[in-house]
Amino acid sequence: MSIEKVYDYFRNYDRDTYQVFACGGNSPSEEDVKAYEDEFKVKLPEDFKEFTMSPLGGLYMEVREEIWPMAKEYEVAPFWEFCRGIMVYGISNNVPDWLDIRVKTKELHDEGFTDYIPFFSVIGDGDQIFCFDREGKIVIFNWYETIDVEGDFESFLLNQISELEERKNDKVEKLRERNNKDK
Repeated sequence: MSIEKVYDYFRNYDRDTYQVFACGGNSPSEEDVKAYEDEFKVKLPEDFKEFTMSPLGGLYMEVREEIWPMAKEYEVAPFWEFCRGIMVYGISNNVPDWLDIRVKTKELHDEGFTDYIPFFSVIGDGDQIFCFDREGKIVIFNWYETIDVEGDFESFLLNQISELEERKNDKVEKLRERNNKDK
């Protein structure tokens, strides 16, 4: 199983539009991933493990501030306007806690939800966590229910990037309309 389409995307992504941070040269080893799996008694999907051990693991991708300004405190807007990026949690030793799959897993398990492994979130959406279940299937976990997501990790990630690009295009159009109206 390979994540070649993900690699292709990040070789050619729009650097003027997106800020992308990842573990780079601090990729975890197979032993690091195995230690995580042993600690939490889980088997991660192979394509996710490949991604995690690549320089892209521990991914943070956000639309640049000058294109999509961050919401100001107390600003009211449709929900999607706060969702300006994505995160894939990583295992690298240098990954910050808010992007560390070990920290996120422990937090979820400490809440009593030990059948799920959180691996992804949309920046600005605190209600949903994307997880792997014990069989390695992707589910949306929202504290009340789980919703199955079709497909493997690669197709899931590429779909999430596509949705981020759609939100960005909608936001840019909305800002353009607002600016034209103000003239």
